[in-house]
Amino acid sequence: MKKWMIIGTAVSLMFLFGCQNDQKEVQSTKVEEKTKAKEDNSKEKAKSVFTRKDRQIAKEKAEKFVVLLTEFHGRSIFSDEDNNKVHKELSQKARKQKLIHSESAFANPQYTSFVERTKEDSKLILRRDRFQLGDEFEEIYYKYIDVHELRLPIKYTVKSDTSSKDVELESFIRFVKTTDGEIYILDAPMLNSVDLEKKDEDAYYDEYNRKEIQQEVKEELNIQ
Repeated sequence: MKKWMIIGTAVSLMFLFGCQNDQKEVQSTKVEEKTKAKEDNSKEKAKSVFTRKDRQIAKEKAEKFVVLLTEFHGRSIFSDEDNNKVHKELSQKARKQKLIHSESAFANPQYTSFVERTKEDSKLILRRDRFQLGDEFEEIYYKYIDVHELRLPIKYTVKSDTSSKDVELESFIRFVKTTDGEIYILDAPMLNSVDLEKKDEDAYYDEYNRKEIQQEVKEELNIQ
C-alpha cells in the first residue's frame, strides 16, 4: 500500500512540476509576443482596404515605373545640369502617367544605388534586366497613424564598390490609396517621400499628440 502511495505521490509531483513548467513557458511566450508586438506595432493586421482591382492597378504602375527608369539606359551625363535634366524628365513623365504620389519626388539619379558608370564616369545606366518585380503583395496597417500601405517587393542588381561581382539588393515599391480611390506609388527605389514607418513610430511614442499626427499624415497624403 505504501509503495502505491509513494508512486502516486511521485506521479502527482511530476504532474505538478510539469504544469508549472508549462505555465512558465506560456508566460514567457506572452512576454515575447508583447515585446515583438511593441517592436513591430506598425504591422498589425486590420481589415484590408486594397481590393483585387487595386492590386492589379498597383502591379501595372510598378511595371510602368520600372520602364520609366530604364528609358534612361546609356544616357550620357557630364555635369550636374545633365543630372538635373534627367531628374526633371523622370518627374514629369511619372506625374503625367499618374504613377507617383504628389508628396513623392525623385532623388538625383547621380546619387542612387541604381547608378552604374563607365570608366570615363560619363554614363548613367539603368538596365531593364537588372530589375525584378515580386509577385506577392503585402498590405501593411500602421496602427498608430491608422494608415494602410500596399507593398510589392523589387530586386535590383548594382555594381559593387569593393568587388567585381554584382550585388543583388532588395527593396519595396509602396502604394497608398487616396480618398478618391486612386492608387499611387508613395515610395520606391530612387524616390523620396513620407516615411510611414517613422510616422507610426512617432505616434506610438507620442501618445499625447497621436491624433494630431494621424490627422497630419492623412491630410498630407490625402487618404482616409
